[in-house]
Amino acid sequence: MATLDETMEVEFLKQDLDARKQISRIVSKIKDYQDKVKEIVSSYYVDFLPNCYDNMTIMKNGKMLEEEINKIVSMVNQDTAWQLSMAQEHIQQHREELSEAIVGYKTSYKLQTIHSLFEMIPRSGDDYQKLISILEKIKSLLNDGSDHVLPKLECYQSIRLRYHEEYQILLYNLNKKFESLIQFNEKPFQNTKAITIKIKKNEDQLHPVIVALVNTNYNVQRMCKFLMDNVFEPIITRPVSLTCNDDDGDFVTIQLSYQLKSTDELRPNYKIIFQRMMETFYCLGHMNIVISERQCIFSIIAKYIKGSLCKLLIENCLQNDIPDTIDEMNESSMVQSIQEFNKFLTEMLFLDHENDTVLDEYACKIGLLFQKKFCTNIVSTASDIMKKDLHDMVLVEERETHFSNGSDMFSSCMVSKSTVELKKLLDKILSEVSAAEKELSERLMKTIATILQRYCIEVEQNHEKLLLKIPQQTALYHNNCMYLSFWLQKNASKLGGNNSFMLIGSALRDQGTKTFNNQLQNQRSLLLQSLKGFELSNGIVELGPEPLKAVRQCIRQLDLLKSVWQTVLPEHVYKTSIGGLVTAFSAEIIRRIFNLEDITAEIGSGLVSVIDVIKEKAPLLFKDPTDITIVVKNWTKLMQLHKMLDASLIEITELWAEGKGPLTLNYKAEEIKHLIRALFQNTKHRQTCLSSIIQL
Repeated sequence: MATLDETMEVEFLKQDLDARKQISRIVSKIKDYQDKVKEIVSSYYVDFLPNCYDNMTIMKNGKMLEEEINKIVSMVNQDTAWQLSMAQEHIQQHREELSEAIVGYKTSYKLQTIHSLFEMIPRSGDDYQKLISILEKIKSLLNDGSDHVLPKLECYQSIRLRYHEEYQILLYNLNKKFESLIQFNEKPFQNTKAITIKIKKNEDQLHPVIVALVNTNYNVQRMCKFLMDNVFEPIITRPVSLTCNDDDGDFVTIQLSYQLKSTDELRPNYKIIFQRMMETFYCLGHMNIVISERQCIFSIIAKYIKGSLCKLLIENCLQNDIPDTIDEMNESSMVQSIQEFNKFLTEMLFLDHENDTVLDEYACKIGLLFQKKFCTNIVSTASDIMKKDLHDMVLVEERETHFSNGSDMFSSCMVSKSTVELKKLLDKILSEVSAAEKELSERLMKTIATILQRYCIEVEQNHEKLLLKIPQQTALYHNNCMYLSFWLQKNASKLGGNNSFMLIGSALRDQGTKTFNNQLQNQRSLLLQSLKGFELSNGIVELGPEPLKAVRQCIRQLDLLKSVWQTVLPEHVYKTSIGGLVTAFSAEIIRRIFNLEDITAEIGSGLVSVIDVIKEKAPLLFKDPTDITIVVKNWTKLMQLHKMLDASLIEITELWAEGKGPLTLNYKAEEIKHLIRALFQNTKHRQTCLSSIIQL
């Protein structure tokens, strides 16, 4: 039994010794490998001195060493007999020794791999894709987050610097090659700019360069900005001279020239712009290298400019070219042109047919946008008409219109030419309503309502001062409002009997009446202000010239109103208006005379002379002077006062005729008694007469 144990112990000791030898041998080999790699790396990246080792041979030896290391590691981890033969602390010691050696090996092998990759760079020549692959591998090895040893080595920063240098050299060479294959040139002058783009036709030369640039995350924004600012924006916003030449040897040439400053009037229409854009894209298509199944140069460029390009196209081209009239819209092929252009950009891989739908969506809205523009232009035209002078006028003859509730008459009067022009515009809109589709028809009806609603507001705002100060302007505005209201009543059936139009018609009449009444009130105030000179106070000895002067000034004011109103206003409106002013004027004269407590014969005679002027001039304010007795409500009363001021006591008593005479139509008994007391001295005869003045 003891002999068997001894035999086993001897066997275990042999295995232990053999394992230790193998570990020591592999550790020694690793150290030797590390020393050689260290010398190579130090000579290239630290001391920058020549080296005598063959890197490829050492690389092969390193690969073979890796196989041996794997065998030893497997033995240490799996040989149970060996593990049983050794004490636990010996096992741990050997493992740590081996692990430390392996870490050193891995670091050395990684350094040698990086060095080998660097040596491949000069041999790769212009194989840009291979160069990128090499540099990507180096970058991956340098940025290995699990390796905490490499970044601490003395050579690490030099190696990293070498990587960046090689990468920059690659980018520089790529850029130089790209610029030799695709050339962007601009030449500014004082007022113009010339753009030249040359693209190599040979796709075999373009493809590797462009693919390599894309794979190096080349910043295409500078190229995109050049194309947007110097090519697409000018083509869309101004006249350009464009030449695309495919016969220029090895290159396709695009030449573009244009004025730096341009006006909207010179901007080409959308058809010309689409044509020039397509020509440009066709030529640029020579550089549209396919990089992958889902990526090409146009798709990369589009990422940066397609949004701003479509926006510019819509706002500076399509929006301005939406038809202005229904006939133009019916003949327009704009929708089809936009859809075809959108399809072209999609086929050129500039737009994604699933996600880039801006132009298609805009094409679908052209009908609606036309309606808005058409109606907006109409309202804008109407607003311009409303700004025109009111005093430029024309005679509108008397006319009558019949409707379901009855009829209405529009009397002959002067109307502003601008309002007649506005009425013709409304007639034109109304004629379009019946022929238009339902949606446009409804919008046109709303436009008519908008124009008439704005008339009340805008005309007053545009002519505010003149309407306040110039009576003729107010009269014309009054007529204009009535004319437009009459137009609404006349076309009520065509407007569909819409109640809102009836309300607008009522608002127009109210606005015209209100503004004219304000002018009448202003004229009344001016008359009363002029009558300040007609001051009659008790105790005055003589009348003086002031009352007559004041009355003459009032008559002049009324005569001026006649000259600007009689031929402008409808006859009945003129009579009512001027009659109201004369009534107010006469009432004030009567009131001031009746305020006197004592009227001497001399003052009475002076007052008669004053009223004589009124009696002579006032009837002339009317085409038929006899109309004054009808429209001036207190005219008879004033004439009776005129007669009483120059009458005897008996004559006044006879005119009263015990409450049955003509004076009773306009005067009360107390008023007559007051006048008698003022005109005549207190005598028995006066007392007798006063007692006969009674109110029945």
